Amino acid sequence: MNSHLLDGHYRILKVLNDEEKGKTYLVEDVNLPGSQFIVKQLHSASSNPQALTILRRLFASKAATLEKLGREHDQIQKLIAYFQDNEKFYIVQEFIPGDPLTDKIIQDQPLKEDEVISLLSEILNLLVIVHSYGVIHRDIRPANIICRESDKKLVLVNFGTFNEVITNSVDHLEYIPIEQVNGNLKYNSDIYALGIVAIAALRGLPAKEISTLQSQKNKLTGEIIWCNKNLKLNRKLVKVINRMVRFDYRKRYQYATEVLDDLNKITNVDRDQQKQYQKKLLLVLMGVAGCITLGFGAWFWKLPKPVSDAQQKLYQEAVNKYDAGNYEGAVEDLNQVIELDPQNALAYNRRGDAYYRLGDYEQAQADSSQAILLNPQDANAYFDRGFAFSELGKYKEAIADYTQAIKLNSQDAYPYYGRGLARSQLKDNKGAIGDFSKAIALKPQYTEAYLQRGILRRRLRLREEAIQDFDKVIKINPSDAKAYYHRGLTQLINKQKYAALKDYTDAISINPKYIEAYLNRGDVYSDLGDNLEATEDYNTILQIDPKFIAAYIHRGIHHFSFGDYKGAIEDYTAAVKLDPNNIVAYNNRGNAYLELGNKKAANQDYSRAIAINPNNALAYYNRGVIRTKQKNKQGAIADFKKAAKLFQQQGEQDSYQDAQREIEILKNKSAPAPTTRPKSGKIEKN
Repeated sequence: MNSHLLDGHYRILKVLNDEEKGKTYLVEDVNLPGSQFIVKQLHSASSNPQALTILRRLFASKAATLEKLGREHDQIQKLIAYFQDNEKFYIVQEFIPGDPLTDKIIQDQPLKEDEVISLLSEILNLLVIVHSYGVIHRDIRPANIICRESDKKLVLVNFGTFNEVITNSVDHLEYIPIEQVNGNLKYNSDIYALGIVAIAALRGLPAKEISTLQSQKNKLTGEIIWCNKNLKLNRKLVKVINRMVRFDYRKRYQYATEVLDDLNKITNVDRDQQKQYQKKLLLVLMGVAGCITLGFGAWFWKLPKPVSDAQQKLYQEAVNKYDAGNYEGAVEDLNQVIELDPQNALAYNRRGDAYYRLGDYEQAQADSSQAILLNPQDANAYFDRGFAFSELGKYKEAIADYTQAIKLNSQDAYPYYGRGLARSQLKDNKGAIGDFSKAIALKPQYTEAYLQRGILRRRLRLREEAIQDFDKVIKINPSDAKAYYHRGLTQLINKQKYAALKDYTDAISINPKYIEAYLNRGDVYSDLGDNLEATEDYNTILQIDPKFIAAYIHRGIHHFSFGDYKGAIEDYTAAVKLDPNNIVAYNNRGNAYLELGNKKAANQDYSRAIAINPNNALAYYNRGVIRTKQKNKQGAIADFKKAAKLFQQQGEQDSYQDAQREIEILKNKSAPAPTTRPKSGKIEKN
C-alpha cells in the first residue's frame, strides 16, 4: 500500500481511519520530504453522472471556501489541496501534531470550571470567524479539537462540510442537535455541539458515555438534565451551557458573540483580546450590511471611548447586542447613552445603524443626520445616511451623501458602490457603471460590485460583458449562488437554454431554497417540453413557500401549455385566493376557461382584470375575443380599440398589429374567430 501514491505525489504512511464512507490517511508529499499531511477519502453517495457533476462543483466550491478560512486563522486547520479520482473525492489537510480533546476528557475526571470556560472562549472565538465566512463546522466534538503540541493552543479540525455534501451522512449523533439531523442546519447548531462538549468536560464523560445524556432529559420540556447536586458549579456558567444546548434552536444562543459576552460576565477575560476578534469579524463581512457594520466598527475602534466608565459599559453592551442581532436591545441601551451624553455622535451613528436593520429608515436617517451635525467630517455617517435615503426612495439625496463620503475618503470602495445603486435607480446607467467600476478598482475582490455591474450591463443588453462580471464573481467566490442565477438569466436571454439550466442547477445546489432559481429553471424545462422536470421545480417552490403566488401562476402556464386546462384553472384560482387583485391570474384563468368553452367564466375573469387595472391591454384584447365569439360586434371592436391604443403606448408593436387586424375583420363584417392572440401570462423575470 505504501508504494501507492495518491494524486501522484502523496505517499500513504498510515491508515488513521477506515470506515464505509471513506478512509483517512497520514501521508507524506514525495516532493517535500518530511512533510506530513492528512488525506481524507470520501465516497460519493451517488454514482449518477449528473449528480457527480453537481457534486464535483459543490466539492470545489466548499473546498475553496475552507482554503480561505484556513488562511484566515492559524487555529483553524488548513486545507492544502483537493482532488477527485473516479467517484472518490479527496481533501488534503494540514497535519496538527498534538493531542485531541478526547485525551483530556477522561471518565470520572472532570475538568475544572476555569479550564472549561477557557476551552469555550477559545473555540467560540474561532466560530466567530468561521460563521462570518458563511461556514458551519457541522462536526464539533472532542476528537475534532486538537491541543497543538507547539503552543498548547486549541485548533479546530475536520469540518463536516464535505461529509454532508459528498457522502450525504451525519455522524456522531450524540453531539448533533435535532435540526441538523432533520437537514435544517443553523449556525447555532455548532453552539449546541460545543455545549455538549462542555458538559462532557465538566462531567468527565468520554465519547462513549455522551449518549447517556440523551436519556437524561426533562420529560416535559425535552431539555437535557446534566448538572446534578454533586457538581459544584458556578450557576451562571450552568445557565450559559443550558442555553447553548436548548432543544429548540430558536431558544438557543443565536451567535457565538452572545455566548462570549455572557462568559465574559462570569470571568475577567481580557476585553482587548475580545475586541480584536469582534473587529476581525467586522472586517470579513462584505456586502451592503457588511460595509455598514464595517464603517461603524472601524470608527468605533479609532475614536476615544465615552468619558465615564458607566457610559463606556453601556455603550459596549449596546455594541454586543447589535453584533448579536438584538437591534431592539441595542436601541434601548443607546437611548440611555444619548440621554447621558447628547453630544455623543458615535451613539447616534450606531443607533441609526440599528434602526436601519430594524427597517425604520426615517429614524436611521434622522440619527445619521444628528451624527453629521456633531461631526461633519465623518464619512461613515454620510455613507449610512445615504443608505437610509435610498431605502426611502430619496435617491438624489442619497447620491449627494455618497458623494460627500467620497470627498472625505476617496479610497473607500463602499460609497462608490452605494452611489452606483442609487444612480441605477435613477436610470443614470453610465454613472452607475462608472461607480461600480471604481469600487472594483479600489477593491478588486468586491463581488457585490461585480454582480450589480453585471445586472446593469444585462439590462443595457451588454450581455457578454455581463457574463464576464458574473464569471468574475464565481471565480472569486464559487459559492455565490446569485452569480450563477444571474448568469443563467443572461444565458437565457442569449437563447442558451441548456447553459441557463446548468447555471440555475448550480445555484440550487449551493442554495437548495433558492426559489427564483427553481422558478426560472422550471420555465426553461417547460419551454423544452420536459413536463415532469418543470412540474417538480414548481412543486418544490410550493413546498418551500406555499404562499409564493408566482409558482402557482407559472405552474398554471405550464399546465396550459400541455393542454391541462383544468390543472391551470386550479393553479390560477389558488393564486387569486392568495391575492384577489392579481391581474395575471385572472387573465390566464380566463384563457383556460376559454379553451374549455366556458365563455361566461372567461368573460368574468377578463372583466375583473380590467376592473382592477383599466390599462391592462391584454385583458381588453382577450375580452374582445370573447365578445367576438358571442356575436357582440360593437363590444368587441371597442375592446380591441382600447387594447390597440394601450399596446401602442406600451411599445408592443406585434400585439398592436394583432388588435388592428381583428378590428378590420370585424368592420368588414366577416367576423371569424380571431386566429391570433398575444401569449398570456408569463410574468416578467428579473
